[in-house]
Formats: sequence, C-alpha cells, structure tokens
Amino acid sequence: MNTPELIQALKASGATAELSDITQLGNGLWGDVYDLADDTVLKLIRGTAGLGDGLEKWQAECDALNALEEITLPVRVPELIDSDRFGAASAAGEAGFVAWMRLEKVPGTPLDDDLIEGLPQTERETLAHDLAETMAALHSLGAELSFPDQQAKSDLRNLEEIASVTSDVAGPELIEAIARSGETLPGDPATVPCHGDINTTNLLIDFEGRLTGLIDWAEARQGWREAELGHLALIPIFFPVFAEAYEGATGLMLDEDRLHLATWHNVLISLAIARKTGNQQEETWALEDARRLAGAAAAQ
Repeated sequence: MNTPELIQALKASGATAELSDITQLGNGLWGDVYDLADDTVLKLIRGTAGLGDGLEKWQAECDALNALEEITLPVRVPELIDSDRFGAASAAGEAGFVAWMRLEKVPGTPLDDDLIEGLPQTERETLAHDLAETMAALHSLGAELSFPDQQAKSDLRNLEEIASVTSDVAGPELIEAIARSGETLPGDPATVPCHGDINTTNLLIDFEGRLTGLIDWAEARQGWREAELGHLALIPIFFPVFAEAYEGATGLMLDEDRLHLATWHNVLISLAIARKTGNQQEETWALEDARRLAGAAAAQ
C-alpha cells in the first residue's frame, strides 16, 4: 500500500492516515478506492479506461455530488470533502492517474447481480422497493436538481466506437435508433436527473439487506428515466417487482421502447469495454445478455 499515486493523493488531501491503517476497497476500471480508516475514502481516477475520458468523469462526479449536497434522498450519498487534479508530470500522472477525490465513507456492503439473485425472496422484494423509492425520489427532483448533459454527449461520441467493436451483435438500425434517442435528449422536458450507472455494485446494503447508499456518480446526467434502468432490466428475478414499485411511486408508466433501447445500449457498452480491455468473462456475460435480448425480440 505504498504506490506513488496514493502517497501523492494522501498529501494533497490532507489525510493523516498511516499507510499501515489503509485498506484498498476497490480496483475498478476507472480508479482505485482506499479506506483511510477515518470514515473517509480516497478515490484515484485514471485518465483512460474502457470508453470515455477520466477527467470528464471526475468533473461530472464532483459536479453531481456538489449539486446533491443540499438534497435529501432516502439513502446516503457520499459527501465530497475535497478533490483536485494530478499534474501530468507528477508521479501519479506518470502512473496514468488524472485526479483524486476524498469522500465520506457511506456505510454498507456493495451488491452484485449474483447477490441479488441469491437473496431470499422477501429480502429481494424489500430491496426492490427500497431502490424504487430512491430512484423515484431522485427523478422527481427536476425542479431542484439539474445535472450537466456532458455525459450524455460523451455517450454519443462513444457510440461510433461501440458500433465498430460490437458490429457482430448490433446492426446499423439498432445503433441508429440509440443515436436518435440520444440526440433528442438536450432540452427535452421529459428528462430527469439521473445517477447514470445503476449497476448493482454501486448499491450498498446493510446486514438486513436494506438499501443504505448509492455511490459512484461519475455518469450523472439529465436523461430519460428508462435509460437509468437498462442494467436492472437484465435481472429478471428482480426487475418486475422494482418496475411495479417504481411506477407506483412515480405514478408514471415506463416507456417500453425507451427501456428496450436503454437495455441494448447498456449491453453494448459492457461488450465494447470487455473487448477493449480483454476481459473475457465480462464479454461472455455481455454476449449472453445480447442473445437473451435478441431472443426476446424475436419471440414478440
């Protein structure tokens, strides 16, 4: 636990933790996260990984957390304590990192799809209702909360690259439909503030399986509510209960066409990232999801 980028970020953030007390919580695609043993975490952001730009994602997360500072949601959101860029010529910069963030540590254990599927039915349904309440509350904040559309624009920029990497799965008509849906977003009054990456690993639960926190806001944007739910729609044992609870909480019906496109977009992003990074397991999972979507469409 003695990397140059960690040492540099500790000094810049003013953290006083001893290296022997620090533990690494995660080593994700876009960065590393360290528990500083003082109820805060340190997040180091890489400049490049998968699709997009690390500095853009860092700025989007900082903007989102600052905007959320005065907002109350049903679950905890990390407070941004401090953040800054690394100099390109610094030790951290030379190691590929572009920025750091010191955040409040949100209590809870990260989920994943397998954990959700393995929960007892009553706990899984309770979790679905907890998440539906949280997403409905976030999406209802249109008058109070507005995220920049930077990430939505980034999605459109990345679409050409996604298409080239996934052409064996996604035909031109599907890519064009996703592009058209993204191009109509700016200024659309139907858009809402979105977390942007409701992947199950960004959901934290307590020992009773109740939702406690929502982390990793680097994809925050204004978007359609359905675009938020593309990953959840791939969990058939969970999504129907969530969708019913969400529609009950909002009083709105989800648009099936938008949800279908959002789910395909989610799968294609996962497949493109897996192929660009050489992650064969992730590629296998994404291809399985693509086959399920194509099979469902053919059966209609």
